[in-house]
Amino acid sequence: MEFIGEPIGEEDFIEHYMYLFESSIRQLCSIDEFLPKEKEYLQAEYRCAWLLYQKFEAEQKCPPDYRFLSDSVTNAVIAREYLFQEREKNIMNSEHFAERYIVLLRSEGLLTPVVFGAADFAFIMESERHRAIKRYDEEDTFTEGYEMMRIQNNRFLQNFVIQQLADGFLDHYSVYMKKRQEG
Repeated sequence: MEFIGEPIGEEDFIEHYMYLFESSIRQLCSIDEFLPKEKEYLQAEYRCAWLLYQKFEAEQKCPPDYRFLSDSVTNAVIAREYLFQEREKNIMNSEHFAERYIVLLRSEGLLTPVVFGAADFAFIMESERHRAIKRYDEEDTFTEGYEMMRIQNNRFLQNFVIQQLADGFLDHYSVYMKKRQEG
């Protein structure tokens, strides 16, 4: 194998590999923030980078160089770009849906430690997260031929259900919030 530059240590190899891989995927797929499923892909890619390094070192009896790093990242991006391109097909899962709901409540100032107090805030936040996941699961039923009606595939339904949950939040906690503000 022909070497162009200095060998790279394991930690630097993996760090550079992941930086280049993530940057390339972000640019190619127009991603600002990775979704939970995509973060799983990145964790798997991290393991691939580690394994590539180990395999190279075992076979070549020396650490890889930047040329190998560059070629490896290029091949990985080409091979796995489709995983990140499919985000529109399955943009949502229950955890991400619940997180979007919690972010909405917090950004609207409805769910904050100031409104509920520190102890109740944590409990209510987890309760609402559970409520959102449960509702997501109810809406994500599969009927053959009607995949577009699953919440994971339908942005309108996602936004509609999040708004329903937020309205329900106000119904559930309005008395508590009023008492807290008065007291």
